[in-house]
Amino acid sequence: MKKYGNYGFLNTEQLDGAPLQLLDFGREHREKEKYAFDNAHRDYDGYLFQYTLTGCGCYEKDGRLQLLPPGTAFFAHIPEEGRYYLPQTRGDETWEYLYVHFDGPAAGPFFQSVRSNYGVCVSLPADSFPIQLWLNLHADMGSGRQLRRYEGGELVYRFLSGLLRTLEAPGEPVLSARVEESILYMKEHLAEHFSIEDLALRQHLSCAYFTRLFTAQTGQSPQAYLTHLRLNRSLFLLLNTTMNVEEVASACGFSCGNYFCKVFRKASGFSPAEYRRRYGG
Repeated sequence: MKKYGNYGFLNTEQLDGAPLQLLDFGREHREKEKYAFDNAHRDYDGYLFQYTLTGCGCYEKDGRLQLLPPGTAFFAHIPEEGRYYLPQTRGDETWEYLYVHFDGPAAGPFFQSVRSNYGVCVSLPADSFPIQLWLNLHADMGSGRQLRRYEGGELVYRFLSGLLRTLEAPGEPVLSARVEESILYMKEHLAEHFSIEDLALRQHLSCAYFTRLFTAQTGQSPQAYLTHLRLNRSLFLLLNTTMNVEEVASACGFSCGNYFCKVFRKASGFSPAEYRRRYGG
């Protein structure tokens, strides 16, 4: 696993005019060296988000200097006026940071919202979803992971959504990238049969640790959360389709109709058929 390094992506979307494109990202460490960029004169364009992990960098824009200690980031749209650099006043400065470089028309509204409401530089917890998303991906790619087709744009969208969500509600409980990714997997694969051990394995965690992590952040065990999602889906199917109970059970990932009925009755007080008769209209 590589602690530092960059990963670039050429035509990962394989789609002309893709709304979001991940161009490159990485984790770097600068120390006792000349490191400075002027965003008005760069050899590339696009959006750049750079987050300080340790040490401190500087960002200048419109005559204003802003320090970038751990937990802060700048968000720029290149080319634009502004420069960032490692200060050289003492000679012992260091800057360890995570950066993400992306482009696409769908990024504009997110960028403008961040800029207009929070400015060029923002503060985020290191364990927040937008940061952990890239740190976890960096670790995974250092171990050999490859992005799937269209995954780059999907990751950028999740990052931008998570960034705004975290900035808008900093006091709300923050889900880690591992937990949020697991919830997304549950929703997208609801009809499939998979275990909590499978979810933990996807995150390279032991089942016990994953369960503790998930429960601490959501207030529910992974199994209870998954069952809740499946039951909610079953309510929709019972009230909006003519599928029989076995078909609903299968579409919601329950092992069989009898087990579905047992779980449904325990949660609602009705059998699926009774629920449909009572509320189906």
